[in-house]
Amino acid sequence: MIAATTTKAEAATMLRRVSRVHTVRWRDLPKRHVRPLAVLRATEHPAWPSHRHEFWEVVVVTRGSGQMRFGSSKLPIRVGDVFVIAHGQTHAYEETRGLDIFNIVFDAEYLSTVHPLLEDWLSRDALFAVGPHWKSADVAGECLHLGSADFARLNELVQRMEAELDKQGEDGRVAAFAYFLLLLTLLRRHSQPWSDSGSNVPAARVSRALDYIDKNFAERITLDELAAACHVSRRHFFRLFEQAVGVAPMEYLKKVRLQKAAEMLLTSESNVTEVAFACGFNDSNYFSSLYHKEFGMSPSQFKREGRTG
Repeated sequence: MIAATTTKAEAATMLRRVSRVHTVRWRDLPKRHVRPLAVLRATEHPAWPSHRHEFWEVVVVTRGSGQMRFGSSKLPIRVGDVFVIAHGQTHAYEETRGLDIFNIVFDAEYLSTVHPLLEDWLSRDALFAVGPHWKSADVAGECLHLGSADFARLNELVQRMEAELDKQGEDGRVAAFAYFLLLLTLLRRHSQPWSDSGSNVPAARVSRALDYIDKNFAERITLDELAAACHVSRRHFFRLFEQAVGVAPMEYLKKVRLQKAAEMLLTSESNVTEVAFACGFNDSNYFSSLYHKEFGMSPSQFKREGRTG
């Protein structure tokens, strides 16, 4: 139950093991991460081949974006997303861009013996209440996405858990488990967001807007168009969107366009100006400024390093 940042060397070693054995076991983790609870912090998470774990994992996306693949299904992920991966569930990370995550790995069977309630809380059905299988198949959307206040609270719990595990003593392990219980409680209170209340839930109400943005990001999109897609007033839509997604609609649109631009820079022969216009930006200088702010480098540098890296 020891936690610390995973180094690039450790990540490379784990990547080789994943490629070779396909199943990641507790013994494959860096030695300081031991059963039944650990926190792994990954910065600039690379694309990761298809694999599975012998443990359960809560994934918290703290920066950047990417795509998870579960068999033939793909799940876009971005900052603010939280989801659970079951032991034995095959998955892969793809198209990662500046992706930072917390992985809270745990032995559900062991921890469920601590208290009778935890046997139910840590059951397969209860844990799957938090993505990627938590939503019904007919509802558009992604995994659980927390608003800014709840996401800040979740991050605080994870960081406190990590700090206690770093102490490596019995007191720290007990305190870390207490924070883990608080984290489970927070996730339970946000699970099944589209259950009984249906379309009254903010995430469900704005899902049409997320779909509209994904399909029309290259076009001129207004707040009125997005509100109309969700059949609510402009004012009500703005409030619902911020509550569900954690950022304002136009800010989200900007991030989607930048992500699409990053993909296009790597996969096409188009120059920076052509990419900017193809992704909905009318000014290449403005696009370059936003791109540098989001990814820490200019579009041309990103294209050049992506082609040679």
